[in-house]
Amino acid sequence: MKRFLWALLLTAPVWAERMTLEQALATAEKTSPEVQEARLRALEGEAQALAQKAALLPQLGVNVGMSYQTTNLQGIGVIAPGFPSRVGPYRVFDARPRLTQQVLDLSLLAQYRAAKARAGQAKFDAETTAERTRLAVIQIYLQTLAADSRARAAESRVETAKAVLGQVGDAEKAGTSSKLDVARATQRIESEQATLILARRDRDSLLTTLKKTIGVPQSTEAEVVEFTPNAAEPGAGTRPESLSLDAKRKVLEEEKRQAEKQRYPKIGAFGDYGVLGQDPSNAVSTYAVGVTVAVPVWTSGRIENEIKAARLRLQQLEQQRRALDLAIDQESAQARVERDAARLALDSASKATAAARESLELARLRYGAGLTTNLDVITAQGNLAQTEEEEIRTRYEGLLAAANLARARGDVMSFVRTR
Repeated sequence: MKRFLWALLLTAPVWAERMTLEQALATAEKTSPEVQEARLRALEGEAQALAQKAALLPQLGVNVGMSYQTTNLQGIGVIAPGFPSRVGPYRVFDARPRLTQQVLDLSLLAQYRAAKARAGQAKFDAETTAERTRLAVIQIYLQTLAADSRARAAESRVETAKAVLGQVGDAEKAGTSSKLDVARATQRIESEQATLILARRDRDSLLTTLKKTIGVPQSTEAEVVEFTPNAAEPGAGTRPESLSLDAKRKVLEEEKRQAEKQRYPKIGAFGDYGVLGQDPSNAVSTYAVGVTVAVPVWTSGRIENEIKAARLRLQQLEQQRRALDLAIDQESAQARVERDAARLALDSASKATAAARESLELARLRYGAGLTTNLDVITAQGNLAQTEEEEIRTRYEGLLAAANLARARGDVMSFVRTR
């Protein structure tokens, strides 16, 4: 276990402060508790399959015993005049290895095959967990980037508001502006400061969630970095959930065969060779070799109902597969609608933001020329804040929708991967 932990520490990416999305995903692959637990469950499934396989192979054990006992001779048919019915106590020493082998047990063979199929299902379940974690990392990373963009936009608006306040202060000194104009400009600065503080709070809070999701301590210094996603349409892949259901079908089919083959005879062989006597010094060699045959004759409906239960589980699996196909189809359609709508909305939002910036500049120029009050400037500042928020929201909603589409199509990493 210590060696495993050291390997994680040595292979985990190290950042100075900036953490790219690729680094976050790579770290989650190595240190996310959910991913590691799922992969350990897959290894557990492999170990259980090997344990089932061992039951089909020869088993060798050694028994050594020393006892004092009495025997009822009449109970085993030894009746002689003058002999007591019970003899002993006498000492018995018995030491021998015993070898057993299942020669024919079809239900046990099906049980091993089912365990092997479960191990395969556990691998696909682990990959499902990994894919889900990758999507979660991408989503939180994008949300953190959105909060960071809001903070940077608020910082820029704070600087603009300070410049406007300076402009109003100069106008007041010149007698062309009133204290009301100064109060309005001051109020705008404080409002933008509050927006900036909340945006930084959201960014830092999301960073704590991101660190937890990828599996690193909160003391790790990290800063998200803008990235360019893969703009190509994601190709059709196979979801690990689908592969897991295929593996589960194999498990259920083997369980059904296991139930059916309980009707067949079971043949086993055994043999032992050892020494038997009062003590090791006077013991003599003995052996036993034999074959056992077990044939189920009447099980009061147990086998029939186990077969029926296995058949019903297969029918349930068909419905699970149908539900998964419908869910994948719906997720793909919804993500595509959201992505396309966000792309169109982003174009309009970007134009609205550019127009709002121009309006603010014109309002400041008009105010500086004495053609209007600073109320137009304050209104333009509010409009700019609103359009910038809309642009940021639509941009990252579109990216989230694109990531969801890649996940729905079966390969969330295609959102990041360059083709």
